[in-house]
Amino acid sequence: MGENTTNVCRICLQVVIESEQYYFLNNDNELELLSKLLELLPEIDLDITPNPIICHRCIITIEEIHKFKQLCLQTETTVKHFQGLISVNNVSTCIKKEIIKEERELLDLEIVNDDCLEINTNVPICIEKLRCDRCSFQSEDLSTLERHMMTHSFIKQFVCYTCGFSTQHKSGLKLHMLTHSSVKPFACGTCGFSTQRKSYLRSHMLSHSSAKPFACETCGFLTGRKQDLKAHMLIHSSVKAFVCQTCGFPTRRKHDLKVHMLTHISVKTFFCETCGFSTHRKACLQSHVQVHSSVKPFICESCGFRFRRKGDLKVHMLTHRSVKPFACETCGFSTHQRAYLKSHLLTHSSARPFVCETCGFSAKHKWGLKSHMITHNSAKPFVCENCGYLARRKCDLNVHMLSHSSIKQFVCKTCGFSTHNKSYLKRHMLTHSSVKL
Repeated sequence: MGENTTNVCRICLQVVIESEQYYFLNNDNELELLSKLLELLPEIDLDITPNPIICHRCIITIEEIHKFKQLCLQTETTVKHFQGLISVNNVSTCIKKEIIKEERELLDLEIVNDDCLEINTNVPICIEKLRCDRCSFQSEDLSTLERHMMTHSFIKQFVCYTCGFSTQHKSGLKLHMLTHSSVKPFACGTCGFSTQRKSYLRSHMLSHSSAKPFACETCGFLTGRKQDLKAHMLIHSSVKAFVCQTCGFPTRRKHDLKVHMLTHISVKTFFCETCGFSTHRKACLQSHVQVHSSVKPFICESCGFRFRRKGDLKVHMLTHRSVKPFACETCGFSTHQRAYLKSHLLTHSSARPFVCETCGFSAKHKWGLKSHMITHNSAKPFVCENCGYLARRKCDLNVHMLSHSSIKQFVCKTCGFSTHNKSYLKRHMLTHSSVKL
């Protein structure tokens, strides 16, 4: 056998020559292609071969078949629209004569006197629009329509040679290339956050603003941006239109499905140099490395608690709300978040599906197994800066750090005993109980 690897298209089983373009079907950038392929051929099993690829010829074929299908569906919709209004023989003629216009009024002529005519320029001029045959997009400019049509194409001629990212637009590639640059000229004067784009800084600055005019009527969630409220409202909807073709996982947002699809990829290219944590996404790694930092720029205005990450602050802020819309029907437990309720419901079940392959330990939650697996690792990456205490888990370090604090917020109402730790208070309360364990 030769050392060179031969690439074979998973669809047509033809050898892909070196000069020919091909794409990996399990690439996150090709999720739309994969979706159309499975729509045309749901019987195909892409897990049979590792890292399946598709050649450029098959991509064009799938594109043309999908385009033809959409054309047939659009034609059928149009024919049904005219059903009963005209004869079948006149349907085609009627459709061709249909012209999309913003305003259909003709120019009005206003007679000023018998000697002259004056055109009423306040009446809009009739403007014909060009329509995309794949969706409802319309444009008055042909070049704009052509640029839009590229969004329906799988041909992405602009490729990043650093990471393989591809896109249909040159402007999209320019924006992507900023992610590989260490230069971040736009910085937040409040917390030091920096970014490559001015629009990202504007969006970030809203996190420091107390004005949050957009409120959720269901749970009281507040935000400074309308698009954040729209995204939040999806969590109150039972409709999950985006489904993973591999495992059936349903979700409400397309972005969440893309993130989920990464869990089916065994290769994790982003690693933490401190503790060995690995992930599929660069954003997840950037969020993770903050747990090793002592800087906590995000502060709770209610209790002064500090956080390294904005997301952690948002979750913490829910604890200050009196409204807990998610309740357990079995025991009455209520919480601010749907995810906490789902986790709580497992306490009423005897099933422990997550099992440790090393010692047989089983857990009800996936995070419980992850936390247990650390006990089989001798590494202790979390260090106390005050006394040098080492811990395997961040939560253990957080508990330990309370011992260096003079604040003891957990107080016994019987004798006045105070402690830093809630579990210590529970243990102390047993000394006032007549029940001997």
